[in-house]
Amino acid sequence: MNKKQRESYRKQLLAKREDLLHLVQAARSSEKEGTSKEAPDLGDRALSTVIRDLSYHLTIAERDLVRRVDEALDRMETGEYGVCVACGNKVQIGRLNAVPWARHCIECQELQDRGEI
Repeated sequence: MNKKQRESYRKQLLAKREDLLHLVQAARSSEKEGTSKEAPDLGDRALSTVIRDLSYHLTIAERDLVRRVDEALDRMETGEYGVCVACGNKVQIGRLNAVPWARHCIECQELQDRGEI
């Protein structure tokens, strides 16, 4: 991977991180609004609880993705970006184009998805 490609991935990762942090912040704001207003109707309160729970689970997933993006940025700093953390082979460029924070090559990702690594 050349310097230009690495810089392009770095910009993508930073933009993704920024987007995710905005989503987490928006979810927290809507969660605070939902808890500050008590719904008068039992059905509205139930709906509010479901929305709050969904928002909580979304923010967990988004925080996990922020962590993965940060790890990719760290690997970039150490020169390990684009190298599979499981087997040490290069992560395919097509995979990095689709998922710039990818930790595994396609083969190792398939193994991980099956729980074999």
